Amino acid sequence: MKRFLLLTAIIFGFLLSYQILKIASQRKHMADINLTESKGKTLHIIGPDFFSERNIYESFNKRYEAKLKFKLKNSPEDFKTDELTSNIVIYPSFLYQKIYDSGKIIPIDINKAKNIDNLMDNFLLLTKKNYSKNNSFLAIPVGYIPYAIFFNISRVNKTTKGRELINEKYKIALADDYGSLLTIIKIFNLKPDKNGIEQINKILKQKPIFFNVENPSIGLTTLIKEKPDVIVAPSYLRGFFEREIGSFESILPDEGTYTTLYLISIINDNNDNTLSYVFINHMLDPIIHKNLTDIMGLGITNKTSLTSISAVYYNFLKMNYPEYLNNMYILKTEEEYLLAKNLFQDFKKR
Repeated sequence: MKRFLLLTAIIFGFLLSYQILKIASQRKHMADINLTESKGKTLHIIGPDFFSERNIYESFNKRYEAKLKFKLKNSPEDFKTDELTSNIVIYPSFLYQKIYDSGKIIPIDINKAKNIDNLMDNFLLLTKKNYSKNNSFLAIPVGYIPYAIFFNISRVNKTTKGRELINEKYKIALADDYGSLLTIIKIFNLKPDKNGIEQINKILKQKPIFFNVENPSIGLTTLIKEKPDVIVAPSYLRGFFEREIGSFESILPDEGTYTTLYLISIINDNNDNTLSYVFINHMLDPIIHKNLTDIMGLGITNKTSLTSISAVYYNFLKMNYPEYLNNMYILKTEEEYLLAKNLFQDFKKR
């Protein structure tokens, strides 16, 4: 995954100086803070590489004169509760209960992170329903990665319906992870069980191609060799496919899709969580979110950003369609994740 984003990280570098100036000008979106409270300090963060990109940590350093130190964990299995020793953790939402049960999550004072006010209505309601206790927020949705369908416009009829793209007529390639399977399950309104897998096999007739999304050389080699008509993969690969493969269009299917929702929490109370609040506010900043979408292809949760993100991603990620976002397939527990992972392994063996 990190390698896939190398080129986008380079682009981030060129845009960084300009964006820092824009960030500095958006004082109305920033939490009130005296720089003497942050200057020279270091905040320790655990999370996936998506949220450790250059524009995030360099703009934070310039804005608050403080440093960020990341411990990268990209696999859900890496989030072991006894190793959560940092100040901040960013994690898939299906791990929330596990991390909550560890007793390490500190309630978030929303008055200390003003950008929480800018959460989209659906994500604010989701937070109040699932990630709050006693009127205190314990986790905040900071971004999400939906799975998209990419199709070769020279061989496939243009459509926005997943059922017209995932069928026996086309040669199908799937990202080699459980998310691609859950996307098909969502499209055909199936249950995540063995019967659901059998139904998918009947729909596809032939075994799909599986390509590596972690290693670009291997994954791209597979796609070039196999020449699939349709690809199911995370949305952040849109730019990569456009550069490396060409004539593929992309959609989030009308029937819905699977998405990984990422939450941010404060952990390990150290009696001075000022910098943790500053970082949460920074991660919800409209300019940071604009870049997460326009450059990285991630879905975002800050409604203020919607007026400035590119029209291409605004439409592609269905940012103008709250009902669609509310209906995305999101795993709720670690048990659901483990079931999906095991189902995918069984699916590959058939």
